[in-house]
Amino acid sequence: MTTETMLKTHPSAGANTADLAAVIDDVLACMQACLSCADACLHEDMVADLRQCIRTDQDCADICEATLRVLSRQGSTDTNILASLLSACVAACAACAAECESHSDMHEHCRACAEACRRCESSCRRMLEDLG
Repeated sequence: MTTETMLKTHPSAGANTADLAAVIDDVLACMQACLSCADACLHEDMVADLRQCIRTDQDCADICEATLRVLSRQGSTDTNILASLLSACVAACAACAAECESHSDMHEHCRACAEACRRCESSCRRMLEDLG
């Protein structure tokens, strides 16, 4: 079952279900990429040099998880809370992408994580602009 299919089953499903599903999918992909990148960093020989990357990955994954959970609730969501979470997600994704990009020439997992973070950052930014 796809995210969009599940969202459409909700009694409060709106007309923008496809757009919401796309954002949810990008946030979920980012969270997974950050968790995987942090784990991969922990297994690199130069783990001490990746300490900040690991921390940024973990912070981003946690913020993505909270954002994902609120986005998945289609009832009467407080738009101020949603906007705050989306803003935090944009900031966390930008920071994580920048950190991972600084390691991407040496670590493929950092390159992949940076790409997922940039997609998520863009999706959350668009949704945030649509709220305003």
